[in-house]
Amino acid sequence: TMKIVNLAKYPLRCDMDARYQSLIESSKNQLRRRGFVCLPNFLHPDAIYELTSSIFELETKGVGFYSNESHNIFLEENGSLSLSPSYLKMHPRQINLKSSKLILNANDIAPYTPGLDDLFHSETFLNFISSVLQIKLYPSADPYGKYYANIFNEGDGLNWHFDRSEYSISLILQPSEEGGKFEFAPNSRGVVNEWDEMPLDVKDVSRALEPHSMVVEEPKLAAGDMYIFRGQNSLHRVSEITKGTRVNVILTFNAEPDVRLNQYTLQKFFGVDKSSAACSG
Repeated sequence: TMKIVNLAKYPLRCDMDARYQSLIESSKNQLRRRGFVCLPNFLHPDAIYELTSSIFELETKGVGFYSNESHNIFLEENGSLSLSPSYLKMHPRQINLKSSKLILNANDIAPYTPGLDDLFHSETFLNFISSVLQIKLYPSADPYGKYYANIFNEGDGLNWHFDRSEYSISLILQPSEEGGKFEFAPNSRGVVNEWDEMPLDVKDVSRALEPHSMVVEEPKLAAGDMYIFRGQNSLHRVSEITKGTRVNVILTFNAEPDVRLNQYTLQKFFGVDKSSAACSG
């Protein structure tokens, strides 16, 4: 297992080793300081090529769901709010934000990316990310969204939102040449929940968070990097791709076992309706 991991740099199998303990501590420090963990060159160089090639090959065969629907930032059905109509359309729970990307779900890619499936189900990997996040984690039980690949072409992007899964791992396979930034406001859900109007430009989001001593982080992405973050509690987006193609893989974990995605997310981002989801076992 973990053939896709750069084990020379990240000795995940040696949990009693001083290097491993140092990695855990430095990762926890990153998490405290920035709200996420970035581990550069986490993937083995061969794995980056193999995963990216497999995903592009599936795309050329017409595999995947092109999601281009609008959504609110909480990725759930709009609640009934007692607000005036002018407030209503810009309220975080009511606003319709546009996103677009091609998603290849776990069912789509598992037969062609065995190394990815091994990593997702690896106890060693699970223990590592649980140690970094200081909570016992369970792999998502969702047959579609437990892990998936995103392909963003020019004009695509993923607008502001909070994830439905508590914790996400992002494996960067190919950053875009321009645009496609990962913009992330750590631990901002409580603040955003109180907003009556959702700012859209990243500068306006930063300005709205500033009084709460919060910032929008914009890490520079590189192929092979791994990001660990709590997407359910942190407002984030992928800005519009203006040049090139951006590819990443997301693996999802939760603090409870047997967690699956809600129907809103399955329908809008995976193209799965209730009847087919109910038959998926």
